[in-house]
Amino acid sequence: MVFGRRKKRAHATPLPERIEALQAAVDRGVGRLSDESLAFGQHVVEKANGRLRHGTEHTLVAMLGATGAGKSSLTNAIVGSDVATTGVRRPTTSSTMACVWGPDDATSLLEWLGVATRHAVTTADDDRLDGLVLLDVPDHDSVAVAHRLEMERIAEHADLMVWVTDPEKYADAALHRYLAQLASHGAVIVMVLNKVDTLSADDRDACAADLARLLELDGIDLSESSGSRVIPVSAATGVGIGDLHAVLADAVVAQEAVVQRLEADIALAATEMLGEAGGDGASTVDDRQRRRLADDLAGAAGVAAVTDAVARGHRRDAKAATGWPFTRWVAKLRPHPLRKLHLGEGSGGRTSLPAPTGAQRARADAAIRNIADATSAGMPSPWPAIVRKAATPPDGLLDDRLDQAVAGAVRDHRTGSPRWWSVVGALQFGLAIATIVGGLWLAGLAVAAWLQLPTIPTPSIRSIPIPTGLLILGALLGWIIALLSRWLASIGAKRAARRAHKQAADAVVGVADDLVIGPIEAEMANRHDLVERLRLAGAAPPG
Repeated sequence: MVFGRRKKRAHATPLPERIEALQAAVDRGVGRLSDESLAFGQHVVEKANGRLRHGTEHTLVAMLGATGAGKSSLTNAIVGSDVATTGVRRPTTSSTMACVWGPDDATSLLEWLGVATRHAVTTADDDRLDGLVLLDVPDHDSVAVAHRLEMERIAEHADLMVWVTDPEKYADAALHRYLAQLASHGAVIVMVLNKVDTLSADDRDACAADLARLLELDGIDLSESSGSRVIPVSAATGVGIGDLHAVLADAVVAQEAVVQRLEADIALAATEMLGEAGGDGASTVDDRQRRRLADDLAGAAGVAAVTDAVARGHRRDAKAATGWPFTRWVAKLRPHPLRKLHLGEGSGGRTSLPAPTGAQRARADAAIRNIADATSAGMPSPWPAIVRKAATPPDGLLDDRLDQAVAGAVRDHRTGSPRWWSVVGALQFGLAIATIVGGLWLAGLAVAAWLQLPTIPTPSIRSIPIPTGLLILGALLGWIIALLSRWLASIGAKRAARRAHKQAADAVVGVADDLVIGPIEAEMANRHDLVERLRLAGAAPPG
């Protein structure tokens, strides 16, 4: 009786591309995944490449099982002659023996596998077995550690694993521990229930069905498409040997076992790595977090102080250009707010902005941590730590870059004086001249009167002497225009401050993108690339 039938599987991604994807994932995972999973992945890649170098013309089939299960007897039954020592002459297999069918030389493959004992099968009637390499392997429950290690080594490299058990040992816990570890390799596992000649037909079917149940509990899929199966046989009477023979012949003719075994190995390694990498996650930083980070960094960069200095400097310059000429010089005596910050005309290098306060620095550090933690939320360890490390600039670099950004925003985007300043300045100059002329004229008239000189005729307009009108009108209009210019300058100062704030804030955003956001998104891109390569390699989704 045969439970399950092998069915050809078509994979969208060729095996070489899967190997390349796993190798790329191993390379990308250095420093991001555990050394154990990376070492396992690299081992699988090297094993797959080593196996493929010897081609797929031969199919390595390992006979595995417990002591006394009848592996050697079954090997002899398949070969058709006593090539494997059995019974009291050799109670346990001590080393691996290879039986090779067909004319093609399997020497290099067996040397790679490390199997020295070999037998060429020349009596086979079915040439469909040409290319079969049947391996009689030491027992998995041997008391000799070397035997168990040899069994595990061969099982790891076999293309197809034939596990042999019997009605007494088919439920053995040690056997099912091995099988549970191979749950993902169901496509290359054949379960043989030997010695069924000791059972009645009903007991044989019940025993085989119970073994199939246990295999499913081990995680081995016995559905029609899985490739796994249970074959009841008797090496002693030949029952079921034809079924096993047909399974082996199908595997050799199809030449799929090599690919299926390597695909299962690659998928297992990729799945283990994907479990550490996690599934889908954020690949970009949330815009709200990005804006919050920029705001907090702007505070630490002293953007508010620069904005205030720009506004005060604008008002100072406006007063010096449009104020009443007789008092405007006072404004020029005061140091320019931007020059005090080393941001004035012709300045360069580091600014004199005050260092960020402890609260500002704490807010900036917290913003960086928050944006890293928000981006890596839900990712398995060590990704949160990796993302936070990527988001943290080297000591001192962030302060230097913020200072350069703010300074550049002010120095490089400085605009000239508004045109109305020149117009008002010329007008104020004219009014000042009028005031001076009127004053001097009146002073001259006063001196002439004091010296009792003849009265000097004074022209007037509507009974207002012109010198008096020049003095009063020049002074009054100059003062009024100065007040109006101060009001207009305050409006312009607010505009200049807003413009400076935007330019400085944009520069801070650029620094945040370069030193925090960019490294985070680069790490997210690395992780996305890693996950995609693992999926291409055949990893099952985590969880």
